[in-house]
Amino acid sequence: MKRLVVLFALLPVFLGMNGQQVKKNIPPFRIQLQDGKYFHASELDKNKPLLLVYFDPDCDHCTQFISNLIKQANLFSKVQLVLVTYVSLQQVKTYVKASGLDKYPQIMVGTEGTDFAVRYYYNVIQFPYLALHDKTGKLFATFENEVPTPVELARMF
Repeated sequence: MKRLVVLFALLPVFLGMNGQQVKKNIPPFRIQLQDGKYFHASELDKNKPLLLVYFDPDCDHCTQFISNLIKQANLFSKVQLVLVTYVSLQQVKTYVKASGLDKYPQIMVGTEGTDFAVRYYYNVIQFPYLALHDKTGKLFATFENEVPTPVELARMF
């Protein structure tokens, strides 16, 4: 019986979701974009779901995931894509240019700096971290470190 209880308790972890977070809304974030302007969560389109990716430009898993995401960007035409990091604005600019993200204006990339509001909101420990919100703003899935492919993600929306 104890094993069954432990199994059900860990099921959200195995599915890449934290049971406490599933009821969360989009955090009230503010990120600085590569052009120096600020983008706020309140500016998101209220009629589209959101894929928020918390990443580190020096993380190999992150850069591989983002590279694959860019290749499949057309699958997310009805989804808002927001990439958030904590590194300096200069590092964001360098990464956006080097990764080719500057060719995808529909993908928001910015830094929250050392506020860590987004990082603490989702309790991010490993990168990349993905938070999927439906068009009402409700969180319905999270993934950390080992993430689905962009094709698998697109099917979730």
